[in-house]
Amino acid sequence: MSAPVPGPDRAGPERNLKGSAVLLLVLVLVAVAAWYLTGPARDSTDTAASSSAGSGDVIQQYGEGDRKAVEPFVGSLLDGGEFDSTALQGGVSVVNVWGSWCGPCREEAPVLAQVAGETEDEGVQFLGINVRDNPDAARAFERTFDVPYPSIVPDDSPEALLAFGGLLASAAVPSTVVVDPDGMVAARVVGTVTAPTLRALIEDASTGSAVTGR
Repeated sequence: MSAPVPGPDRAGPERNLKGSAVLLLVLVLVAVAAWYLTGPARDSTDTAASSSAGSGDVIQQYGEGDRKAVEPFVGSLLDGGEFDSTALQGGVSVVNVWGSWCGPCREEAPVLAQVAGETEDEGVQFLGINVRDNPDAARAFERTFDVPYPSIVPDDSPEALLAFGGLLASAAVPSTVVVDPDGMVAARVVGTVTAPTLRALIEDASTGSAVTGR
């Protein structure tokens, strides 16, 4: 009696198909992430000075002719007050997007508080935009890190973010923009910012310069 002839091995092709599907999904996710980090500023890349500030962090500066104007916006503040963007006019301002749930934001908070205190006499104004957060947790964050400037509440953050022409988003946290005295975005940092870098960006915005290779 002859031995049964084994049928075709279907497991091999099935495993190959599953492996290919997983690889394709990974490649798609990587491509989407790369597009998101560079997408909002891709219309300015030819004229923006860009440099890496560390793992995953990017600094971009914009020449005077390529800066986007900050549109008017209003919003409630975590401290109970109201904010009108006209308060930012007439001097350099720094706007930071943050959340109490964000680990890098905790690393960055002391830096922002330090530079805000050091530049207060120069008329530099700071504003936070709190996103995807619980207001009570956000207020606790402000107390923990002794944040000296106001922040827009999460419910009003979408309108505030839209005012920056796509340069700020609730999915890119932390992010910081430096606005020149004319109300134009002079620089953007995606990721945490260091004190020396922030001071330099503030100085450049106040003088109207854009320095490459920082």
